[in-house]
Amino acid sequence: MKGLLLLLAAGSLVIFTAIAAGPVLERNRRAGQIQTLRAALDQARYSADSCKVALAREERDFRLFDEAVDSLRTTTDGYEDPEQGGVPEEDYEAYMEAFDLYNTSVESWQARADSLQASDARCRQLIEAHNELGDSIRKVQDAWREESGS
Repeated sequence: MKGLLLLLAAGSLVIFTAIAAGPVLERNRRAGQIQTLRAALDQARYSADSCKVALAREERDFRLFDEAVDSLRTTTDGYEDPEQGGVPEEDYEAYMEAFDLYNTSVESWQARADSLQASDARCRQLIEAHNELGDSIRKVQDAWREESGS
């Protein structure tokens, strides 16, 4: 009889401990989940910020290049003499050099414009991913608060 009481007491203690430890374990699990999400958010923020800095540099370089291409166009247009109906013969060789350089620059301009657009799209994706992680953290925290009645 004494053994049975001791066994019941031990079983009750195990059940009580499991019941008491459950919320602590759940709280630790959720804290770990939040911590993991915050680490991911920090990494996403770093990636997005780095991308924005690189994009700003690429935009600045593109604008400078665009100004250079416009300058070449102005130079090329400057060789043309409307009164003579075109480029004077003595300026034709210099005109063709400037014109070839301008054409080559226009091709490069398009490649740079495409690269800039791709970089912008990549940065937008990184920013959206960062924002989604931030929203996930808020949702988890809100759900946790609702469950705990706070």
